[in-house]
Amino acid sequence: MSSNAAIYYQREAFTTDLAKLMGRNAAGESFLTGYAKHADVERFIGYARDPKEFEHFREHLGKHSKRECVWVAHGDLAALARAGALFVYSPGIGSFCWQRRFAGDPAYSVVGLTHTISSDRVMEDVGELLVAPTQPWDALICTSESVKRTVEGVLERWSAHLSERLGAPPPALKPRLPVIPLGVDCENFKFDGKTREGFRRKHSIGADDVAFMFLGRLSFHAKAHPLPMYLALEAAAAKTGRKLVLVLCGYFFNEGIRRGFLEGAQRYCPSVRLVHVDGRKPDERAGAWAGADVFTSFSDNIQESFGIAPVEAMAAGLPAVVSEWDGYRDTVTDGETGIMVPTVMPEPGHGAEFALRYLAGIDTYDLYIGHTSQCTAVDVRAATEAYVSLINDKELRKRLGQAGRERAKRLFDWSAIVPRYQALLAELEEIRRAAPAAAPPAPHPLRDDPFRIFRAFPSFALGSQTWVEPVAKDPKAEALRIAASSMNNFTLPFMLGREELERLLDVLKGGEKVQVARLETSFSPARRSALMRTLGWLAKGNVIRLFP
Repeated sequence: MSSNAAIYYQREAFTTDLAKLMGRNAAGESFLTGYAKHADVERFIGYARDPKEFEHFREHLGKHSKRECVWVAHGDLAALARAGALFVYSPGIGSFCWQRRFAGDPAYSVVGLTHTISSDRVMEDVGELLVAPTQPWDALICTSESVKRTVEGVLERWSAHLSERLGAPPPALKPRLPVIPLGVDCENFKFDGKTREGFRRKHSIGADDVAFMFLGRLSFHAKAHPLPMYLALEAAAAKTGRKLVLVLCGYFFNEGIRRGFLEGAQRYCPSVRLVHVDGRKPDERAGAWAGADVFTSFSDNIQESFGIAPVEAMAAGLPAVVSEWDGYRDTVTDGETGIMVPTVMPEPGHGAEFALRYLAGIDTYDLYIGHTSQCTAVDVRAATEAYVSLINDKELRKRLGQAGRERAKRLFDWSAIVPRYQALLAELEEIRRAAPAAAPPAPHPLRDDPFRIFRAFPSFALGSQTWVEPVAKDPKAEALRIAASSMNNFTLPFMLGREELERLLDVLKGGEKVQVARLETSFSPARRSALMRTLGWLAKGNVIRLFP
């Protein structure tokens, strides 16, 4: 069996059953299914906040595998140490590394994954990699080479700032940044002729019509602006004289965006017939994949980082005409599985106003990425030429589509991606086990033990030399009476257990003063903190009195 990891599970990140479906949701659902089918592990480990969340995890994996699912409750660091690694389906691994510090840095590895990296929250997550107690046995998986270069550039500038601010050498990045793409289940993209015929008949797409398909969120400010696609399709229709159909497979966030897309199509590509299907519905997606002749997507937005749709297009056997943008250039091979269309954006130094407005809260995130996108261009002439070549050459469409299917199966099917995840886990485990032994580190300085942070507040500290004097005539009865009230018992899970408490009170029933050091001999070192907390609780209820 290969290396395993506990998967940090939040249902929202691993389901497409959402009104506002995002690419990361679809990718998360696909990942969990792929992991269930192809992970070489004896059991699946779900790190979830409550049993209900874990049941969703178990239900999802149970559809694809009969292997056991084990729940690790949130905060159970010992169980994570036994698992060996924690996989977080987001870039925010810094907080999990701080949590691990309470068990010791070498306890286990923490592995994250990038999705969108342009938001302020994610940028803070990236910066935290230099500040949090990340280690060489941790990793942030980048889904594309473009993402890795972007993350490295941000960290280089952040490191220089920290060095200047602190008057110290620049901090080095400890976690690894491997590049592993997102995956798909290629078997889900095999469609028969009946599905194709049914979709085309339903939407009145003729046998000689050429259907272009776009799949994804239909958002001109946050996904892919449709104008270059509209203009190129209209020009291609004029050049070829063929009937073209554009299938928009997705959904609109609001009426304004819907109106913008539909009115834009009427204005900029009136010769192309528009078909819209709800991309959130599996049957609609399947029909669109089967019924289309060409996939096209001109992503021009910095919120995109990988883009799973071109990989799905290849799995479906469709040639892809896409923008040469971020992760698209890692997936589509120009001239082999599709055609890449050049993109351009202003050189560095001309977007500071956008950054300031976003930082100051003048602009929302949507406006920030929308403004940036409006200054980014896709080569319409090159797009037109690409469309024309595929419209006029059915054999070219077939050849590129077949090559794309083979490439998707070889490189992007979960059967190829999951082993890369597990190989990374094994490599990180080897690094972690080879790390030299070190003294246990202090926890998070800003989230430290409250009894340490606020030690200046009380008159004195409760410790081994503190004296304990029984006050209640019947300490057991009085302790039980106090514990019966909800205002007093909500912290009892962190105190001595019932039998331990009775043992403690038996020592005190004689009414004589004793030092805490004597009481400590009745409990193991691992229970010392519970003893100290319990003594404070008993004194709060005047069952005992504490004095230096």
